[in-house]
Amino acid sequence: MLVGCAAAPSTAPRLASGTVLPSGAPLAAEHTLTAGDVFEIRFAFAPEFNDKVTVGEDGTVAPKLIGSVVVGGLTLPEATARLSALYGKKIRYPELSLTMRGFAPEVLWVEGQVAKPGLIRSDLPLTLERAISEAGGIKTGATTSDILVIRRDPAGNVQAYRAPLAPAPGSTDPVLNSFDVVYVPQSPIGSVNEFLASYVKNLPFSATSNIVPIAPSQQLPPKITTH
Repeated sequence: MLVGCAAAPSTAPRLASGTVLPSGAPLAAEHTLTAGDVFEIRFAFAPEFNDKVTVGEDGTVAPKLIGSVVVGGLTLPEATARLSALYGKKIRYPELSLTMRGFAPEVLWVEGQVAKPGLIRSDLPLTLERAISEAGGIKTGATTSDILVIRRDPAGNVQAYRAPLAPAPGSTDPVLNSFDVVYVPQSPIGSVNEFLASYVKNLPFSATSNIVPIAPSQQLPPKITTH
């Protein structure tokens, strides 16, 4: 396990194959919580702790009983599991459900060798190719076969996946999550683990100090889709 620094102020979840339209736009990809989303927390046996929260720009919410919790980039079931575990330390019957009350545009970042690096907002989930297109496209000479998709996993650790811009035959353009960071390098990255140890302190979302080492062949895991 590599150790990095906490991130600057303002992703977890799954990424990878989603159902993709011919235009490249994903079809019915599962929503991941993003800045500005509003949801209710309701308890089956402890209604006095019911709450309504808004996801902040750093991907956190602050329920009255448990304080700041990172949920940005998580699916609703993942956020439910995370909040249930935290409430379980405070109340006897932590069975809860989350209900979305407002959806905001998803946010992610495209960094490195693109024409317009920075924040991307989209009303629809974006694939890797479309996100890079939104960032003005790849600069001449950049490495398109070794792009990194960086995110928090459901445990809150920073994880990276290698993702070529041109998917292998038979595969689909990966669908990104809110709070993902796409990094397009100038040249192939020799050691992704060493790169992450340095880069994590510049991530545009709140991160833990743990970096999950990447295996050379690590690919994006399947993303759940709904229809």
